[in-house]
This record gives sequence, C-alpha cells and structure tokens, in this order.
Amino acid sequence: MKVTIYRLGEYKIIESDTGELRWEAHFGLGALQEGMCFKKGAILFIGPSENDRLGFLKREFFDHLQQFPEWVKTKYYCRGLEVYHCKTGKRVTKIEMRLWMLDRGIDEGGRIFTEKTRRCSNNISTGMETGDVSFRLQKYEIIKKPNDQVFWKTYAGPNIGKGGNCTILEDILFIRSWQNEQFNLIKRQFLANLKLLPKWDQTRYFCPRLSLHDCKTVNRVQEEKKKWMRKRTAAGTNGVGRRHKNNIEFKLKKSDLWENRPKFFGHWVRKYIIYATTLLLLMISCFFSYSIRCWEELKGRWNFRKGKDSSSNNGED
Repeated sequence: MKVTIYRLGEYKIIESDTGELRWEAHFGLGALQEGMCFKKGAILFIGPSENDRLGFLKREFFDHLQQFPEWVKTKYYCRGLEVYHCKTGKRVTKIEMRLWMLDRGIDEGGRIFTEKTRRCSNNISTGMETGDVSFRLQKYEIIKKPNDQVFWKTYAGPNIGKGGNCTILEDILFIRSWQNEQFNLIKRQFLANLKLLPKWDQTRYFCPRLSLHDCKTVNRVQEEKKKWMRKRTAAGTNGVGRRHKNNIEFKLKKSDLWENRPKFFGHWVRKYIIYATTLLLLMISCFFSYSIRCWEELKGRWNFRKGKDSSSNNGED
C-alpha cells in the first residue's frame, strides 16, 4: 500500500492510496499516539487516539516532521469527532464520516444520499426577513441576524444564561465558546419559549464545541516555534546567557560532590554516629537513675513495713 505523508502543526498526516487518512503525534517521553482522520470538504477532522507505541523524543519528532510537505488539502482542521445530526441529535458515526470523504451521507432512514455541502460558507437562507429569526436546536436558541450572522443562547444556571456566535461550514453549525452572560434569564420561561420556536433546519449537522483551526496558521506558528527553539539552542551552545552558564556551574558542583562522595558522606556518617551514641548514653543514664530511685523507694517501704511489724509484735508480748 502506497502512502503519502504530510505535516500539520504537531501532527503527521498519513494518506494511503485507498483514501484512508491517519495521524501520528508525539506523546509523553519518546512515545507516539495515532488515530484516524476524516475529511469533509474544507475540514479535516482529527479523531481521538486509538493506539500508543514507542517513537521519537519530542525534538526528534519535530525534526522528522520537517522533511514532509505541509497539509494543504483542507483549509481547516478540527480536533475531535463531536458532530451530531440536527434532526435526530444522534452522533455521526465513523462510517458516515468515511462516506463524507466520498461526498456521501446517511439520512435518518439509513439511506445513502449525495452530500450537497455549502463549502466555506457562513450564510444561511431564511427568506427575506428583516429582523432576527430564532430556531430551536436541543437546549440552544439559534438566532439568525439580518446580516447573516448567527448566535446561540441557552440557560446555564439559576437565572443565568450564556451566549455566543456560531460558524457555519460544510453544512455543519459550529457552536463557539460562550462570550456573554445574562443574569435575568428565567429557566422555565426560556424553555417554554424554546418549545414554540421552529426546529433548526438550516444545516444537516451541528458541533457543540468549536475546535476549528486554520491549517496555514498552525503550520506558520509551528515554524516560528521551531526557529525560536533553534535560536535558543544556538545561544546556549555559544555560552550566551547567564542562566545557561549557571546551569553548567551547578552541574560541575554536583560532579565534584559526586567525585568526593567518600569524604562527604563519611563526614555525615561520623556525625550521626556521634549523635546516636550520645543519645544512647543519655537514655542509659536516665534508666539507671530511675532504677536506683525506684529501688530506694521500695527499700524504704520495706524497712517501714518491717519496723511496723516489729512494733506490733512487741505490743502483743
């Protein structure tokens, strides 16, 4: 099986000649994680980790990535596979995501259909309305503005509501992180009004957690990070910077201490032996003093009792 390898930020994207996509990334200390990817139009979905195995150290892995071309087959990538059907609320399966790569999908009846996605579009059509138009999507109120901007609102606690904006891309409504709060929202009233709204039908899918990232931006950030690491390494190699110098001196001191370990540890061993011996002698001295005091007390009681018995015998005579 022939494969083509790309780099995407900290990910290694592996594309087989059958169209299957997988990813690899550095993990822990000298390990790799890997999982599956799915492409839908302009979005590459990076699935969760499915396997761990031995690999490179972090820096070695990043150096390894540089030999591969950048991933340019999608404009965006998304971490995670948290995508749901708007009609049923069911999570999109991996089988459906595989069909996305063939511009296919599965409807609520289990039938395969041809996907007609709105590629790179953030507009929806609701007629010629001039005001806000609201829809219902599970616990969210989706609000479409006259300028085609889309916002969401929901309850978040006692008399507290949260809201933010949305992004529509590839027939998916991405719900972005909350940006504002409302402190006079009554939950019962909000839910009652929500039931009166029409269901959201402007996209086939929705994603409750936006994790869209621009592929070019993340590659550019990774390049800048790589340059910064190189400059820092060069500065350390040339002896520039007090911190690096202090680290070297500290290591030398530790090395000197290790070379002289018999003398160093022998000093502390002798010191602890002296302390332990002194403490033991003190405990023995206290024990003998206490024993002598107890013996004298017992002896006094015995003499007193003996004298008392002798006097009582004399009285009887």
